[in-house]
Amino acid sequence: MLTVGSGSEVISAVSNTSSTDSPSSSQKTRQWHIPAVVSKAGHSHVGLEIRRNNVTIEHEGALTGMVRGMEDNSSPGIFRGWVVLAGLFLTMAVTSGLGFYAQGVFLDALVVEQGFSVGVAGAGTGIFFATSGVGGYYAGRLLAIFDARLVMTVGSLIGATGLALLGQVRNVPQMVLVMIIFGLGFALTSLVPSSAIVTRWFVRKRSVALSIASSGLSLGGIALSPVVATIVDADSMIYWAPRLAIAFLVGMLPAVLFLIRGAPEPMGLRPDGDPPLASGELPSPPDGVDFKTAVRSRYFALISMTFIICMAAQVGAIQHTFKMTKDRIDIDTARAVLMVLSATSVISRIIGGIAALKMSLTRLTVGLLVVQSAGIGILAIADSRQMIMVGAVVLGAAMGNLLMFHPLLLADAFGVKDYPRIYGMGSLIMVLGVGTGPFLVGLIHDLASYRVAFGVITGFALIAIIFLLAAGTPPVFGGVDVDSRAPAEPQVKSHGLMTLTPPDQIPSPPPPPKRRVAVVDRGLVMGAEDFPIPNPANKEILLKGTE
Repeated sequence: MLTVGSGSEVISAVSNTSSTDSPSSSQKTRQWHIPAVVSKAGHSHVGLEIRRNNVTIEHEGALTGMVRGMEDNSSPGIFRGWVVLAGLFLTMAVTSGLGFYAQGVFLDALVVEQGFSVGVAGAGTGIFFATSGVGGYYAGRLLAIFDARLVMTVGSLIGATGLALLGQVRNVPQMVLVMIIFGLGFALTSLVPSSAIVTRWFVRKRSVALSIASSGLSLGGIALSPVVATIVDADSMIYWAPRLAIAFLVGMLPAVLFLIRGAPEPMGLRPDGDPPLASGELPSPPDGVDFKTAVRSRYFALISMTFIICMAAQVGAIQHTFKMTKDRIDIDTARAVLMVLSATSVISRIIGGIAALKMSLTRLTVGLLVVQSAGIGILAIADSRQMIMVGAVVLGAAMGNLLMFHPLLLADAFGVKDYPRIYGMGSLIMVLGVGTGPFLVGLIHDLASYRVAFGVITGFALIAIIFLLAAGTPPVFGGVDVDSRAPAEPQVKSHGLMTLTPPDQIPSPPPPPKRRVAVVDRGLVMGAEDFPIPNPANKEILLKGTE
């Protein structure tokens, strides 16, 4: 019988040798200091009765299994990770709708309202993405020190400040400064923090969870970017920039403060909704390799080169598609293209997340690079509304998945131990492509045309395939599993003689002498009357009980 008093943490257990509940002389009582929990009914060789707040419940089975089972069922309801995922979905929708996808709208406004050339305005877009890459690296380091909500809250305030100042840009130095501020806020609120949080909350379902969270990027492109394009084109960036900054804060802060949590362990939970740890059980250390080992590996270098080239083509095409379509067709078609890009990426991202559970990430990435190249090629030669829409659908099918597969490849190869820093470094290196893509397309447009510019970046994705195939499969890093709950064995210091003699010249110690051991039935022999008692010193042997 096991009894717990109300509010007590001491459990007394009585093990019965019979099937009855009546006490007997053969019963033994033991105590464990574990949290008082309530369980189910049953009968077995070990009876268990828990009393708490005047509630009596019985359970069957071994004691450790009963306690573990009771604690596993102590947190019913929806897994908290899905709530976190909903918060990340909302924040990524806001940052993409008012930041990532809106860069094409801001580029057009800088050209029309402030009189910048397309090349200079494209350089401003490149500065935004370059800053977001540098900021993403430091965001990874900040996430390892501070709570994710604090990092994202500060990032929301910085991003809103940059967005508000965007309408006050009058010259190139001002544009550079504002884009740096805006890009830093984007870095602290979007891809790096979101993917880091997802990898902490989900392991087996990571690809699906990341596809759901990153679908917020596409939602922002569908729901917010066309609205931004409409209101800015109807009025001006000067009027709408501060109002968009307020909308940025309204969309970000509630989700960050009330829905998002940095990791499951501080809340007593485990990734994927696995049963909570038993009382006193320490969480297992995170799997993976350290930051230095990861970033110095050949695989990391080749994957980084792959996505530098891939993102140069992708971001360059995305940020100039709006203006290219507006120049070739009209503003309505340009807005529709943004929606088609975003909607297609939502559907393909969900499909890609499910496919990643069953297929090789490397093979899927190769296929997506081919699809991206085809989409950009169609946009390069498109001269009608229908052809541009087809190109947008094809490009959108690869766009969202490639952005998602970069963190998946890194997490699959290097684990979650130092993932925020590893992905932050990957994002920093990828900036070389993200930042130069829009500038390169704008520069070629000024020298030739959009048709030539899109034709050049069409081949980028094909070149990226070469580096991806060279990277091969993720590396396997050797390691030793250590049980953190096992006590460390004490180090035994050697007190041997110190000598300068080379080890191979030191004579080996002589082997110990061999000893023969006879096993004798002591009781049988001692009871024999003729058993000789050896007494070589002829001393009197005192019997037991004598003085």
